[in-house]
Amino acid sequence: MGTVGGAGATTVAAHLSKALAAQRRHTLTVDCCTENVLRLYFGMSFQDGFGFAPNLLDGKEWHEAAYRSSDGMEFIPFGQLRNDQELETLLEKLKPQPKWLRTQLANLQMPPATVVICDCPRMPAGLREQVIWAADLVLMVAAPEAVSFAAVTHFSDKVARLHGPQTLVLLNGFDPARQLDRDIAVLLRTEHQDIFSPVVIHRDESVREAFACKKTVFDFAPSSQAAYDFGALATWLLARLGHDAKAA
Repeated sequence: MGTVGGAGATTVAAHLSKALAAQRRHTLTVDCCTENVLRLYFGMSFQDGFGFAPNLLDGKEWHEAAYRSSDGMEFIPFGQLRNDQELETLLEKLKPQPKWLRTQLANLQMPPATVVICDCPRMPAGLREQVIWAADLVLMVAAPEAVSFAAVTHFSDKVARLHGPQTLVLLNGFDPARQLDRDIAVLLRTEHQDIFSPVVIHRDESVREAFACKKTVFDFAPSSQAAYDFGALATWLLARLGHDAKAA
């Protein structure tokens, strides 16, 4: 979950899925963000608006929106809604079922030890809380900016007020050559030392260039700093979650 817009939560979700798959972990990636961007990392057409949200509104099974990319990655896009009214209708449909996503994931016939990665929105709250209720771990993605630092406490408190899954803060887009980035990293590590990830994702132009080609850095620039960082993050999260964890 991004602490602020542009923190890079969608980018982290896509790359974490690919990094885990490279470690021979079966993954399912679910996009719960209305922007419907995650699908592009898996090669889905920009014009294709198919996804689980339109399915729910049309009375279809949500999981029928699942895709498998050309390299075998399994994901479920959010889909393209036509207007704000459709989003309101979807939220009203889910409101009486705050654990709808948790229940639906539990009912899927997935291989043992499957890791589910959900791109969790900051807003609307109804979709955010669906993901948090389903999660074993919430990864709050923070940019090296003052507003992102302030948002960490705000959102960590919101997560804690629900059922209290593990919460970790990930610093994304860190440039050690920038004084402000170093200062924000020190503040996060000092104020949130119990939940601050020891792995940080460094600023790397390869990430933007890869997305322009609808790829992750593992395909576009496998020797890049970002590819190394995301690989390290996957390894550390597996150790943190334990080998039997089902969702992240």
